[in-house]
Formats: sequence, C-alpha cells, structure tokens
Amino acid sequence: MRRRTFLQAATALATFGITGCTAPEGVPADRLARLARGVNMSHWFAQAPFSRATLQSRHAADEFRTLRRVGLSHVRLPLDPYVLFSERNPDRLDPDRLPLLDAALDMILQAGLAVIVDLHPEERFVDRLATDDGFVEAVTQFWRALAKRLSARDPGMIFLEALNEAHFDDPPRWEAVLRRLLAAMREGAPRHTLIASGDGWASIDGLVQLTPVADRNVVYNFHFYEPFEFTHQGATWGYDMWRHYRGVPYPVDAARISAALALIDNPRAREEIRFYGQSGWGAARIEQRLDQAAAWGAQHNVPLTCNEFGVYRLITDPADRIAWLTDVRTALERRRIGWAMWDYAGGFSLTRDGMNDRALDNATLQALGLQATGGLSLPGA
Repeated sequence: MRRRTFLQAATALATFGITGCTAPEGVPADRLARLARGVNMSHWFAQAPFSRATLQSRHAADEFRTLRRVGLSHVRLPLDPYVLFSERNPDRLDPDRLPLLDAALDMILQAGLAVIVDLHPEERFVDRLATDDGFVEAVTQFWRALAKRLSARDPGMIFLEALNEAHFDDPPRWEAVLRRLLAAMREGAPRHTLIASGDGWASIDGLVQLTPVADRNVVYNFHFYEPFEFTHQGATWGYDMWRHYRGVPYPVDAARISAALALIDNPRAREEIRFYGQSGWGAARIEQRLDQAAAWGAQHNVPLTCNEFGVYRLITDPADRIAWLTDVRTALERRRIGWAMWDYAGGFSLTRDGMNDRALDNATLQALGLQATGGLSLPGA
C-alpha cells in the first residue's frame, strides 16, 4: 500500500507539472553549447575516501585551464552524497565539507568551464532508493537543500544531475523517484538546468522507457559503453566475466577474435567472446544504437546528452580504443548530442597514465576532436 501511494503521488506530479516555480521554456541554446564537450572528474568527490587533504589537493587550477584550452566546454563532477548528506538531518549540508565543494567549483568555473554537479553514490545508496520510501524522502530534502545552495551560482554554468546510473530494474519505480527528485531540485534552483536519466544504469534502453516531465528546462542523459566485451575487458569490478576478457578487438574482426580466444582460459568468457565475434560491432552498429536515443529525443522534443562513454585502458589495444572513441564521438556530434568522456585521470583516462602522469594523451585528444597539446605535468605528479 505504501508503495502504491508513493507511485500515485508521483503520477500526480507528472500530471500537473513537477513544480509551481517558473523555469525557462526549454533549455537555452547557450547552455546546450556548454554541454557539447566534457570530461568526468572521477575519484575526487566520489569513488574515493573522503579527506580534507584529498578534496583540497587532488586537482589544480592549471589542469582546468588546460582542459579549457584544448577545447572542452564543461566537466562533470561526480559527488558522493555522503560528502555532504546526513540521513538524520537531510536538509543540512555538512558545514565542514561544503567549503571544499565551493572551492572546487570556483576553480573549475574560473577556468571558463561549466560544471555538471552529479549525484554519484555507491550502489547501496541506489538500492535503498529502490526500496525505501523514507530514504527517498530524505534524499529529496537533501537535493532541495543542495540545489538551493547551488542556485546562487550562474545558472548558465552549473547543471544539476539527479542521480548517476539508477539500476532499480523497475522503470516505473525509478520514474516515480526521479520525478520527486526533479521537483525538489527545481524548487531549490528555479532557473538552473536539470539532468535526468533512465533506469538500467542510464542505458539507452532505460532512456527510451522514460516519459519526460512537464518541466522543459531538463536535459535527458544516457551512458554509452557498448559493446562491453570490448570497452570493459580486464575490468575487475561489475560483471565477473570482464576480468577474463583479453585481446578483444574493435571493430569485430574474425582473425583477431580467434587470437583473442587463444588468450582466454575461462570457458564462459570464451563463449561470450565467440558470440561477440558474430555481433558485427563497428561504426555502423554504434550509429544504429545512438539512432534509438536520438529518435526518442526527437519524438519528445527534448535535448540529449551522453555524459559517460569510454574504454578501460589496462589491456585494451590502444589503436582499437582510439577507433571506438572516434566512432562514438563523431556519431554523437552528428546527432547534436553533447558528451562527456569517462574519465579524466582514472582507468579510462584522458591523461597518459591516470593520476601518475597527468600529461594529456594526444591520441585521445584527437579522437575527441580536441586540440592536441604537449600536455600538463604537475610538479610531483
């Protein structure tokens, strides 16, 4: 009964509009332009232990100036809610850590880059949203408070993303939660552009099941890592078979698939890569997948962005990685879909070796259509 009431309330929000606050009619063109090309600043305010030293020193102003100089227009800043959030006092932002977020935003904005503030929790946080209405209410209060705090900043430069990669396996439940979060965000930040994604880890399949909200100042987002057999080979998190994949090529090539199979000793992984060899993945298949997202956006007359895509670098053939990045980036731009690569200095990095060598990788820059540079190496990096 409680869940039915929750869903009915969310349906009412959808019917009458998510808020009584006024917002621009549609997303202003200059804001969409700022979402054109970006990169994710991973392992900073999310995916890393919280410490004042780390939050203060992980990145420097010169890095963001360099990112702007090579042609990026924004960065996506993943924010673990627990940096600022207390379930006991959800509308109170942690006063000790809030200045650290403010300082990071100041540094990025001063470089001329826009910022997506992306609520980027660990899986157990998302799991609770999928099952616990009381927790949804607490997170709703938190987003209202955070949006109100961020509303003092230029709405043309700060974007607010409701949640990273919901995976409820229940699209109606996620849509109900999403509408509540967006309503609270709009109440806190009446003029800012919001970003929403579908269920299924922000997949295209999840996107096309969404019904857009009445608020027109919302950008709809998806993530793209297909085919995972290629982009996540060697990864030690997520799906267990990824760690067994070796030598997986892009685009698919029969001779190279045979060579890959000789490197893989796990029977199930071998079978999956054998099947991948029959999939036809290449530029045309990528175009077809992105056409599904573009068609949904056109049907609903809403703007789209893809603010995660990339290839794990550990064992992937560098030339294949560059080919995939080039194909995805050019396909997105042909459809006027803004993008943000995952990530700046982690396992998928725009830099030459994650945080160990923060010189920008020229081949990756060229694949993204950016200006090649000698890069930036910080003292002690």
